[in-house]
Amino acid sequence: MKSVKRYSRLTPLSLGSVHPSGWLLEQLRRSKEGLGGHLPELEPRMIATPYTTRETEPRWGKERCAGWGAEISGNYYNGLVELAFTLGDAELKEKATAWVETVLKNQRPDGYMGTYRHGDDFFDDYNAWGTACGMKAMLSYFSATGRRDVLEAVHRCMLWFCDNWAGDKKTRYGGVSIVSVMSECYLHTGDERLLRFCEDYYDFLERNDLFGKSLSAYLAPRLFYNANHGAGYAEAICHPLEVYLMNGDPRYLAASENACRKAREKVVQKTGGITCETEYLAPLGATVETEYCAIAMYNESLGKLLAVTGDPAYADEMERAVFNAGEGARKKDEKAIAYLHSPNQIFATDRSAVAGGKHQVYAPCVPTACCPVMSVRLLPEFLRGAVLTDEPGDLYVAAYMPCRIQTDNLQIEVETQYPFRDTITFRIRAATPVKKALHFRIPDWCDTASLTVNGKSADIACKPKTFAALEGTWKDGDVVTLTLPMAVRIERVNDADRSAKFPLTVFYGPLLFALPVPEQWNAWEGKPYTPLPEGWHWYNVEPVLPPSGLDVYDDMGMRKFLISWNVALDEHITPDQVNVTFSPTDAYPWEQPPVRLSLPGFKAPYSYAPYATKTFEPAGEGGRVYVTDPLTLTLVPFGCTALRISYFPRAEKPDEQNAEQR
Repeated sequence: MKSVKRYSRLTPLSLGSVHPSGWLLEQLRRSKEGLGGHLPELEPRMIATPYTTRETEPRWGKERCAGWGAEISGNYYNGLVELAFTLGDAELKEKATAWVETVLKNQRPDGYMGTYRHGDDFFDDYNAWGTACGMKAMLSYFSATGRRDVLEAVHRCMLWFCDNWAGDKKTRYGGVSIVSVMSECYLHTGDERLLRFCEDYYDFLERNDLFGKSLSAYLAPRLFYNANHGAGYAEAICHPLEVYLMNGDPRYLAASENACRKAREKVVQKTGGITCETEYLAPLGATVETEYCAIAMYNESLGKLLAVTGDPAYADEMERAVFNAGEGARKKDEKAIAYLHSPNQIFATDRSAVAGGKHQVYAPCVPTACCPVMSVRLLPEFLRGAVLTDEPGDLYVAAYMPCRIQTDNLQIEVETQYPFRDTITFRIRAATPVKKALHFRIPDWCDTASLTVNGKSADIACKPKTFAALEGTWKDGDVVTLTLPMAVRIERVNDADRSAKFPLTVFYGPLLFALPVPEQWNAWEGKPYTPLPEGWHWYNVEPVLPPSGLDVYDDMGMRKFLISWNVALDEHITPDQVNVTFSPTDAYPWEQPPVRLSLPGFKAPYSYAPYATKTFEPAGEGGRVYVTDPLTLTLVPFGCTALRISYFPRAEKPDEQNAEQR
């Protein structure tokens, strides 16, 4: 294998080097008992069989949808591999290994290792896209085990695409995803054919762009709504960067950086999720949905940008996406997710999605299973990208959660209740003293971070948006403590391209806070392809509507004064008007919030129709809503809710209301 230069400042540790503890260990164990360990049984022909027997569910009127199965199955097994080796779970490792061995046996003599078979269209866009998903799973397995036969098989599969998709035999939508696998193979093999294919792909897109995926489109100052699938854009952000990893051409890096900048400015909600209205990029808004796929794909792209650039701002975005959007669309027993969710959501049912359909319902595996499988990947992938190393071997801790970090000569136990608490303790375990710099990300929201070593203050700068570096020779028993004091922030949503209501959001540290809507979970059999086994359900999550005690007609008029989500905030509210209260952290935090915020607000009785079945933007004039009585609102982390208000409408000014009443 040829040694090649990797144009990246940092490199994530190999899969299995960072293991969860604390609340994250509990969540991943729940995933094993939930979607993570059981999805292939729930929908076998979407997930279990596409790479094994090459059987797939029919879709879009077709008898076979080989590429669709490749995408869904490949992404699931990538998540399973990551979950198995992150947990160090023998049972899950056995499942992952059995799948890998079957895929290897199915490789054709010419190298092809995807899900298509004789008679299928091998030039279908989904062939490259879906195969990329499966081969990324194989490479994750290689990262965890070091098995060269797996790498060599993936390499041969990529050469099949180099030979058969040469020249203009390429596609414009998802096929470019194949560059992710090409890049990883190149970095291990130095095979120039892989690099040439990727450069040719971007030359093809420059001449045939339709979905805004060319370098020119990424480098352009403007991002067009409806130009691209939201989740597809979230993933595609990192593809030019992966070519940069091979050739060092700064245009490719600039393309990914600018694509991410445009996303943050135009289509990333305060939840950290990318907009996916009718699945396409859309202006920001209180009820604009995010597809679960987009959360996982955006986190993956951010992790790659973090590694290549070393810029900790990407880790800030990773935490925002995972701790808010990622947690806020999961049933807490890990047995269902919402395919689509929004910042303000009063209903999550089979009829509440903005564009219709069943995609806001909480379910284990809806007939389009791309989101359930990606939900398995999200947290292991986040943990996998949280700790990196540079060429000299120094460590960079970029995202914080309870875990154990294992390198060749150093083990670090990370003890924390972050993101619910501000203290992170790193306990060093080393057989012999180790000289190494430890770098700790200082978030953009933290102005007063501090570091101590063995109880004594470290005399180093801890500036926001940087990595604070501790140089030292570390001995067994050393303790480093990072404190990231959290403060309340009030941020306004720029929804000027939609309704220009400019609602308010409330943050504490990395967490977005929401007013929880009282909820009831109504289980039903759902409409999966394969009937669900006992203990598994679809759920319509609906608000608890309080009775007024009046007759039915008066009740219809009265309810708007009683429902708890008819609220607004004074747009001039300041952080010092918000009180922070803490609860014990012994319980599972996403079920029993360890931190709450209380703040002054107003009843806004005419904001929402009292008998709606969908969530609408609040009604008001000039971007503000009419208010009556003052009240105190108690907010919890967005990730602790299924129904909520997190984009708060602005209250009409008192003088405006008084003038109207006069």
